[in-house]
Amino acid sequence: MALPTITELKKKGAKRTKQILANEKGLMKRSLIAQKRLNAFMLNTFVPSLDIDDNGNIKNSTKNLKKIASPVKLKKFIRDNIDKDLAKYYLKSFLGLEKLTGGYFNTLGAKAATSDAIFNRAQISSTSFVNEIFDNTEIQKQLQSTLRNAVTATTSVTEIQTVLSDQIKGVEGKMGLIEGYQYRNGIEEFQTYSRALDEQFSKALKLNYAIYAGTEIKTTRHFCDSRINNVYNRETINSWEDLDFQGKKKNHIMVIDLGGYNCRHDLNWITYELAKRIDKTIEKSKFDK
Repeated sequence: MALPTITELKKKGAKRTKQILANEKGLMKRSLIAQKRLNAFMLNTFVPSLDIDDNGNIKNSTKNLKKIASPVKLKKFIRDNIDKDLAKYYLKSFLGLEKLTGGYFNTLGAKAATSDAIFNRAQISSTSFVNEIFDNTEIQKQLQSTLRNAVTATTSVTEIQTVLSDQIKGVEGKMGLIEGYQYRNGIEEFQTYSRALDEQFSKALKLNYAIYAGTEIKTTRHFCDSRINNVYNRETINSWEDLDFQGKKKNHIMVIDLGGYNCRHDLNWITYELAKRIDKTIEKSKFDK
């Protein structure tokens, strides 16, 4: 089959990068909506369900402490109104990235059977990730801690509503509960998933050369800035794992983590013939057989 042009491949790669950024923005947007739902539930349903004295203060009672220690309604609300919606968004986004990845590697000769095998394995991994990220009680525990403090201090309903609202929705310069959790634990997964698919396809198709793709912004690290738009063979890329650089992760895997935390660059895998069009001096990879 005829080789695609470098320009064609770069356009396909750029389209997926754009989609990853859109996925990240979408996740944060949905997190904001989820925070509003959680805030309304806590202020209008959970807090009023506690025992309150005639002065409008939350009673320091065993009944209140037991309700906070085992908040059945809170757990159910988070599961049904937050976790399910965000989990569905992750899985839908992963499928969208699979489609764009398949389109890129189809032009390089990927067969349907190869693509199906890779995507089937990837979907098992993505489902595992989604189950893991939502199989947690971090948000619930933070709310429980705030409520326990309010009970022992016989805090007024008005005051605890303000404290909870600031905690859930965030204050100036600080993310809210759900935003913060998703930013710390999930937002990079779109990029990670994309690179993991690339790595599997590149090995299946014996592609051992890649363009360090992406754009430069003010916060671009030197590690990435010095490599953008250049082409490298696989052993050179692997050798970067031995380097120390700003943003490098613990147990850093170069083809997956690339420039480290929050890196938004990619490796666009290509053939040796295409690599030679960019850099005539590039050495043939020892992985070529």
